[in-house]
Amino acid sequence: MNNIKGKIIWKFGNHFNADLIVGSKYIAESNPEVLGKVCLADYDPEFVQKVRPGDIMIAGRNFGFGHPHQQGLQSLIKVGIAGFVAESYYPNWYRMSVSFGFPAIICPEITKKADVGQELDINFHTGEIKNLATGETLKGEPCPPYLMEILDAGGLIQHLIKQLAAAPK
Repeated sequence: MNNIKGKIIWKFGNHFNADLIVGSKYIAESNPEVLGKVCLADYDPEFVQKVRPGDIMIAGRNFGFGHPHQQGLQSLIKVGIAGFVAESYYPNWYRMSVSFGFPAIICPEITKKADVGQELDINFHTGEIKNLATGETLKGEPCPPYLMEILDAGGLIQHLIKQLAAAPK
């Protein structure tokens, strides 16, 4: 994975608790089909009908704070969100996104320089984020090579399986 190109479907503010993506009623749910159907329903009951595979989300500072529940992330993956750009992440959420093979990048000015409906081209290796609507290129933090390996494998478990398969017997 080098680049993700997609339309911004949602813009979160600062300090968003990622549990609210599915709401407290579904925080113990483990079925991805159910989680996909309730993605952001408390904020926009029509969201699941609006989102398209390949869409991108952006957020302000400290996205994903709170308890490290995976349901919100699983919900985003199920509806086809291709990646996430935030000014900063709560560390546990960022680690979990890598573990699930979900691309997330940090860009301190993203909420000031991009908005819903605009298309972004994100290069995870260089950290460059081009806003195709404005032509402006933002500088995000490049994803370190060892994390790119995990993302390219589809997540931590798949990465470990691949490493074990390649290990001398």
